Amino acid sequence: MGDRLIFDGEVLSELFAPLALGWKAHGAAELARTGDLVPLLKKQASGHEISGLAAYE
Repeated sequence: MGDRLIFDGEVLSELFAPLALGWKAHGAAELARTGDLVPLLKKQASGHEISGLAAYE
Protein backbone atom coordinates (compact mmCIF):
# COMPACT_ATOMS: atom_id res chain seq x y z
CA MET A 1 0.00 0.00 0.00
CA GLY A 2 2.06 2.89 -1.23
CA ASP A 3 -0.81 5.30 -1.64
CA ARG A 4 -1.87 7.64 1.13
CA LEU A 5 -5.12 6.63 2.80
CA ILE A 6 -7.57 9.48 3.34
CA PHE A 7 -11.05 9.43 4.87
CA ASP A 8 -13.12 12.25 3.40
CA GLY A 9 -15.96 13.18 5.76
CA GLU A 10 -17.46 15.48 3.12
CA VAL A 11 -18.24 12.49 0.92
CA LEU A 12 -19.94 10.82 3.87
CA SER A 13 -22.03 13.96 4.42
CA GLU A 14 -23.13 13.85 0.78
CA LEU A 15 -24.50 10.34 1.33
CA PHE A 16 -26.85 11.66 4.02
CA ALA A 17 -28.05 14.67 1.99
CA PRO A 18 -31.03 12.88 0.39
CA LEU A 19 -32.40 12.12 3.85
CA ALA A 20 -32.98 15.85 4.48
CA LEU A 21 -32.07 15.56 8.17
CA GLY A 22 -31.65 18.53 10.47
CA TRP A 23 -28.10 19.31 11.53
CA LYS A 24 -28.42 17.47 14.87
CA ALA A 25 -29.94 14.34 13.33
CA HIS A 26 -27.47 14.49 10.46
CA GLY A 27 -24.52 14.70 12.86
CA ALA A 28 -25.81 11.87 15.01
CA ALA A 29 -26.43 9.64 11.98
CA GLU A 30 -23.00 10.42 10.55
CA LEU A 31 -21.24 9.64 13.84
CA ALA A 32 -23.20 6.41 14.28
CA ARG A 33 -22.41 5.22 10.77
CA THR A 34 -18.75 6.22 11.06
CA GLY A 35 -18.56 4.35 14.36
CA ASP A 36 -19.62 1.25 12.47
CA LEU A 37 -17.12 1.91 9.67
CA VAL A 38 -13.97 2.74 11.68
CA PRO A 39 -13.10 -0.87 12.67
CA LEU A 40 -13.71 -2.07 9.10
CA LEU A 41 -11.63 0.71 7.58
CA LYS A 42 -8.75 0.09 9.99
CA LYS A 43 -8.81 -3.62 9.20
CA GLN A 44 -8.80 -2.85 5.48
CA ALA A 45 -5.86 -0.45 5.96
CA SER A 46 -3.77 -3.22 7.56
CA GLY A 47 -2.31 -0.96 10.24
CA HIS A 48 -1.59 2.00 7.96
CA GLU A 49 -2.72 5.42 9.13
CA ILE A 50 -5.90 6.78 7.57
CA SER A 51 -5.71 10.56 7.43
CA GLY A 52 -8.90 12.31 8.53
CA LEU A 53 -10.32 9.35 10.41
CA ALA A 54 -9.18 10.51 13.86
CA ALA A 55 -11.94 13.14 13.88
CA TYR A 56 -14.51 10.34 14.01
CA GLU A 57 -12.87 8.14 16.65
